Amino acid sequence: MARKTKEEAEKTRQALLDSAFKVFSEKGYAKTTLQDIAQDAGVTRGAVYWHFKNKTDLFEKLFDCAFMPVRDLLFSKFEEDLSPKEMLAGLMRVWILHAGGDNNFRAAFEIMFNKTEWSEELMPFKMKFREYEYKFIKRAEKIIEQGQADGVFREDLVPEVAAAQYFSILLGLVQYTLIFPKEVDIEKEVEPLIAMFMNSCLKEN
Repeated sequence: MARKTKEEAEKTRQALLDSAFKVFSEKGYAKTTLQDIAQDAGVTRGAVYWHFKNKTDLFEKLFDCAFMPVRDLLFSKFEEDLSPKEMLAGLMRVWILHAGGDNNFRAAFEIMFNKTEWSEELMPFKMKFREYEYKFIKRAEKIIEQGQADGVFREDLVPEVAAAQYFSILLGLVQYTLIFPKEVDIEKEVEPLIAMFMNSCLKEN
């Protein structure tokens, strides 16, 4: 019986997260209430408070659900024994495939970019998110520096600038697919997209 109760609780929690994706996408953070989410999920408002402290907590858990698997996958690649070229290409490949085909990942970015007014209550979440972005950019800088030391990347590259460009391309691709979803299938164009960036970094033979 205890196992069934636990399973049912997890099922309710997931239903609330699914509804949060939907309702935040439709109404935006500011105009969404916990009652809206509870109603969409077919549960009581009390059930929401059983799983989440408040709307901000639910918002943060929603983004954890969407981004943590991708973040963990990206940061795990930093530990792989790859050349700088292979590393940057591999990270880019993971990102583009999720940006093109992971519905939760895309929905979370849609909410973040277009449906959220960054009020004071959301600042801790935003700063946590920015911290992960900064760590990623600094790791990219180190990879580019190593590529230069290996004689693979151009000597005239400024690692900070190249890493900023790299990160901007990744973020921009998500935005582009949200604004123009039918223009380019980035999942199918993943290798050309990677090649365009890598060719801007590689030393001429």
